[in-house]
Amino acid sequence: MRKLFQWSWVVGALFIQSNVIAQGLGNAPYSAIGVGELMSSGYAPTNGMGEAGVSNANPLYVNSLNPALLAANRYTMFDVGVMGQYKGLRDAKEAQRDFGGNISYLALSFPLAPKWSAGISIKPYSFIDYQQNSYARIGTSIYEAQYVYSGKGGLNQISFTNGVQLTKSLSVGIDANYLFGNYNKSVTSQVRIGDSRDYIVSYDDRYNMKDLNVRGGVAWRQKLKKDHFLNFGATYKFSSAVSTFRNTTVEVQSSNNSPVTNPDTVTQTNLKVTLPTIWRVGVSYEYLYRLSVSADYERQYWTKYVGVGGTNENMRDGQNYHFGIEYMPKYNSTKYWDLVFYRAGFTYKQTPLVVGTKPIDDMSVSLGVSLPVGRNFVNLINLSVVAGQRGSISSQTFRERYARFVIGFSLKDVWFQKFKVD
Repeated sequence: MRKLFQWSWVVGALFIQSNVIAQGLGNAPYSAIGVGELMSSGYAPTNGMGEAGVSNANPLYVNSLNPALLAANRYTMFDVGVMGQYKGLRDAKEAQRDFGGNISYLALSFPLAPKWSAGISIKPYSFIDYQQNSYARIGTSIYEAQYVYSGKGGLNQISFTNGVQLTKSLSVGIDANYLFGNYNKSVTSQVRIGDSRDYIVSYDDRYNMKDLNVRGGVAWRQKLKKDHFLNFGATYKFSSAVSTFRNTTVEVQSSNNSPVTNPDTVTQTNLKVTLPTIWRVGVSYEYLYRLSVSADYERQYWTKYVGVGGTNENMRDGQNYHFGIEYMPKYNSTKYWDLVFYRAGFTYKQTPLVVGTKPIDDMSVSLGVSLPVGRNFVNLINLSVVAGQRGSISSQTFRERYARFVIGFSLKDVWFQKFKVD
């Protein structure tokens, strides 16, 4: 009960401070499009193997990619992860380096019956963090105006998950997700005359969003021979209309940022933002507690997206390819390094982003380990590193090269156990 109290306190504290989770990973100019830059749906172990794993589960950590796989978890498990990212940005004229960090996920899962497990988790869904400057001459005058476009904020997602093993081979599951959060997008303009007339006019949009949506999953495990299995998995997330409240204000400031007028509310509007259907399928080969090789394919129908402006924002349908391998030398060994999980992966994403006529693709490789700790080595420290590149240098786009690392902890206990008396 003491551990239950401690874990519940941590979960509650982070739920209350959920606005912290919505923070981003540093400057991300592409996050100006849509609802921002989408975060990985996987936890540290799957991040280390290319985010592959919709078809296979490891009972020693939580797999968030398919709710049906939660049925494989027989422990009560608390998983938490933090993320950091180093990024180098470059366009045709200049370069920039940036670093940011964030809470990656927080999850609690527990068995309710011999073939039924449930869980609750919170993680960031997307973040917005950008600032862009531009200059333009005013008519035929000698003066120019400076325009600053900026955005900040993000969306979080709380998930309530149930996974049930229906037969020896078949499991099904469902996620009920609550999406919530807010972000600001603003445009400021300033005529650069060089005297007290250099007023700054700020046009600010604040969006508050919330939604309920559902994702279903199924997993099939086919035995090939002793300790060897072929696994199949699939998930389907339904499209949803996100309730959005838009508050638009205008403010005038002096050149030293002192207010000339109080912020004036221009409009307050209730909107709907349409998020698309997403499905994923995968297959994996499993040598029990030794080796797992996985391949996933995901399709995202972002051409059906409708943003706050009532348009698609020039998005295309996205598709992702994930490949990963997980290896443990010898699960019944007494040597520490034989009990470590080693991982590697590759990911190729055709993102939904299109800037002008230039589509944005993302390619990355990953490595990871899980280090056993604690009594009987049942707990894990999960480490993963992802290195990749998104976009390319052109007159329309810029290139991002990034190194992302995730540190996670999988802590286990036994709850609801019935003791027998001889």
